Amino acid sequence: MIKTITNIKIYYLFWLIFLSFVLRLIAVYFYSDTNLQSQNVNEWNILLENLIKYKSYSLYTYNGTPIPSVYMPPVYPFFLYTIQFVTSFEGSNLLNTIIFIQIILSTYSIFLFYQINLHFFSKKISLISSSIFSVIPLNLYACGQISSINLQIALSLLFLKFLFSSTDKEKIIDIIFLSIISAILILTRGEFILIFFIIIFFGLICKKIKIKNFTLIILVVLLVVSPYATRNYIHFNQIFLVKSLGFNLWKGNNQLARVEGYENISNKNFDKLRSEIDRLEKNKYYEISRDDVFLEEAKKNLNEDISKYIKLFFKKIFSFYFIDFNSTYPKYYNFLNILPSIFFAIFSLPGIFLFLKKKNIKHNYILLYLFLNLAIFSIFFILPRYKLIILPIQIIISTQFILDFIKKIAGDDKKFNIE
Repeated sequence: MIKTITNIKIYYLFWLIFLSFVLRLIAVYFYSDTNLQSQNVNEWNILLENLIKYKSYSLYTYNGTPIPSVYMPPVYPFFLYTIQFVTSFEGSNLLNTIIFIQIILSTYSIFLFYQINLHFFSKKISLISSSIFSVIPLNLYACGQISSINLQIALSLLFLKFLFSSTDKEKIIDIIFLSIISAILILTRGEFILIFFIIIFFGLICKKIKIKNFTLIILVVLLVVSPYATRNYIHFNQIFLVKSLGFNLWKGNNQLARVEGYENISNKNFDKLRSEIDRLEKNKYYEISRDDVFLEEAKKNLNEDISKYIKLFFKKIFSFYFIDFNSTYPKYYNFLNILPSIFFAIFSLPGIFLFLKKKNIKHNYILLYLFLNLAIFSIFFILPRYKLIILPIQIIISTQFILDFIKKIAGDDKKFNIE
């Protein structure tokens, strides 16, 4: 009997993965980027074209000479370049290949989410939770977009998977994989460097990560990011990974900024700022100088009206966790997008307190990961696709609350077995 139940669950997992793949194929057929030259993928496309044409990671060129770029994290552009280099595809063939690989990544993310759920729930509940995550419209839609969000979700789930595995077994292979994934995530999304260090240090002070393993993690991360850091030092005589703090801070904290930020410097409100940027010398330090100008402007804004931007910060947190009532993105207010966002936001709130009561390192990791993403991203700006970063966590926490609520209502577990 037990073997039969186990086989059913294995078959269900197989069909879940298969159907997840098919649903994503259908979704991108109707909703996906259709041109690498379209405005919403312009920066990625420029980086890709310059990698192909000049063999240089550059966003700007001056007199036909590429200027080394440090504005965008490098992993996603090199992901696109690798696909182009291996296939030699161009135009629609390249776009379709990229999207197909992203579908595979998104489908794999469902399996990763299932594995993470197993640390908290039974196989049955984990399958149900993973099924829900699979069919969330935003999750289906995202794999058809030329955006680093697809890589970020897969890598983030891998990070949590190996974080939990290394906590359980302390195998050296798990520690190494955790380190490599962390380094790649740092090179995918600049904000992750702070999330990584806080979570790893938290594990250390809670004595769940040994000092020798902590040291190994840091060393491997430094080793993996060192080629890109060395490249930047050679070009700019400075050690850094990404130089976009100023622009991102300004985009989320200027006179016209909303939850989604505001970046159109052609607006007359930014005539002085635009003039200052136009005067910058177009040399290899251009992006660095440009970002410094934005950083000083952002600091000035915060100093002049700090209360305004504190209110905006909490508004961003609310919009990130629930919904953005003033979003300007097309089709954001679609019922299929809003309903799951509100549902998991509401049910995860009481679930947070249940997680706090567990006093288990994995529950603490989940909560810390959630709070850090909320706080760090809200310092800057919140785009609709960012919801996918915290949605898996909200589903897990909501599931915990619903299970505990059902158990309390049912009373005797023998009469109502939810596992």
